[in-house]
Amino acid sequence: MAITNTFIDSTEPVTVFTALGQQAITVMYICNTGDQDATVNVYCVDSSDSSGPGDSSLIYNQLLITAGNTGTGDTYVISTEKLILDNNDFIDVEANVANVIAVTVSSISV
Repeated sequence: MAITNTFIDSTEPVTVFTALGQQAITVMYICNTGDQDATVNVYCVDSSDSSGPGDSSLIYNQLLITAGNTGTGDTYVISTEKLILDNNDFIDVEANVANVIAVTVSSISV
């Protein structure tokens, strides 16, 4: 099992995980570390899709991650269903506010 940590420092889609071989995403944590609310889009992109992240690969749309009163915000956990990715498939996260969202992805080879 492995984890990948990514801080979203842009308002453009940022790749938070790329599969090496066939891998399963066991859990994903999306944490607001800032003092303002943020919304995120999460994309699961097939490596054969040359168009990249877009409406056809959107799995979470405008997900609100609140900031909290003391600068320690909320964390959203995605763990109900497992995602199986093939080699070079990837997950992108896009936030409407830069420098407040941290993403941790836990994966395992299958």
